[in-house]
Amino acid sequence: MTVAEAPVQYMERTRHYYRALGYDNDYVWASFDHVPFTAPAKPLSDLRVALVTTASPPDFDGVKRVWSGVVSPPPAKLFTDNVAWDKESTHTNDRSSFLPIEAAFELAGEGLFAGLTPHFHGVPTEYSQRKTKTEDAPEILKRVRQDGADAAILCPLCPVCHQTVSLVARHLEANGIATVIIGSALDVVEHCGVPRFYFTDFPLGNPCGHPWRRDMQREIVRQAFALFGTSKAPRTTVKAPFAWSEEGAIWRTRYGRVDPDNRERLLKLGDERRLRQAKAKQATAEGVSSE
Repeated sequence: MTVAEAPVQYMERTRHYYRALGYDNDYVWASFDHVPFTAPAKPLSDLRVALVTTASPPDFDGVKRVWSGVVSPPPAKLFTDNVAWDKESTHTNDRSSFLPIEAAFELAGEGLFAGLTPHFHGVPTEYSQRKTKTEDAPEILKRVRQDGADAAILCPLCPVCHQTVSLVARHLEANGIATVIIGSALDVVEHCGVPRFYFTDFPLGNPCGHPWRRDMQREIVRQAFALFGTSKAPRTTVKAPFAWSEEGAIWRTRYGRVDPDNRERLLKLGDERRLRQAKAKQATAEGVSSE
């Protein structure tokens, strides 16, 4: 494997990013020696599964909170501009590429598992690990229990999103809910330590497959669900047998490169993201669509 083919080191990239912006103190990522592990109490075909995302509701008002939405009918779009996925390499216009409700419904209809819970749940991305562990993860646990979930699939978008869902997965597992994370930041998830991780080596933002590629999304979800039955110990990681379609995997070096020469581009991207967030928040306050 060449350097260009190796998974992006997101923790290192984040350190260089903030150093390029003038910050001296490096963020300390969550890491644990012990990983809780819950074996499903039922066969896969009998599991009722909840979906968890780090996207925000379509009418996001800028206030971070745990939230829930219905899976039927599923939302056409969710708000994702407030998290740092790879906006130069892909897009999140296809909600199924990061919250695969349709693929899950199809597989449940074929008998792979019992079905989705009535609601999916959103957990806010937080740099504060304390808040995620003491407030948001317990709230997600309460909501999936109310929906009768036996297990949960968690689909993060950005680097810190991967840490957030890792902390949530650990809390669910410690309280009897089996979990699988479908994500693209290998280093963040394995550094934290989780029971089951299905790794898709794609640009951040589409952990569940290429936008509009229903065949790929379906197979990724199918293989991720299989981990409920095949994983026998924590820290199980399985890599998806798919590659991003971009010729030469240019996205890796483009997203991963952070240096002084790159500083202006990074500042511009950050300013554009903050402007979109401000406009969306203003539109919500005025009672009009942010679209």
